[in-house]
Amino acid sequence: MGNDKGQGQNPPHEFHIQIDRVHFPVTAAIMTGLELRGLPSPPIGQDRDLFEVVPGHPDRKVENDTSVEISDGKRFFTAPSMINPGLDSAKGSRDALA
Repeated sequence: MGNDKGQGQNPPHEFHIQIDRVHFPVTAAIMTGLELRGLPSPPIGQDRDLFEVVPGHPDRKVENDTSVEISDGKRFFTAPSMINPGLDSAKGSRDALA
């Protein structure tokens, strides 16, 4: 006779992921970008893009409706949505030419 006590009542597996180096425990095996954005407090704003770190490959941008397979140690980071490097210096250059 086996011990069937508690069978089917095991807690879901807990995955440990990181967003911007902050650790989050999650139990869903698949999450959308929108769900991931809601983990930090306050949630990640729409003024920032969310990226999945893909070792050995370019990082992958995660849109709100993108499904991501979750695994232990998976890492994400955010970056400003609009990056305009040199914007101020370009304006200065135009002013100097005027």
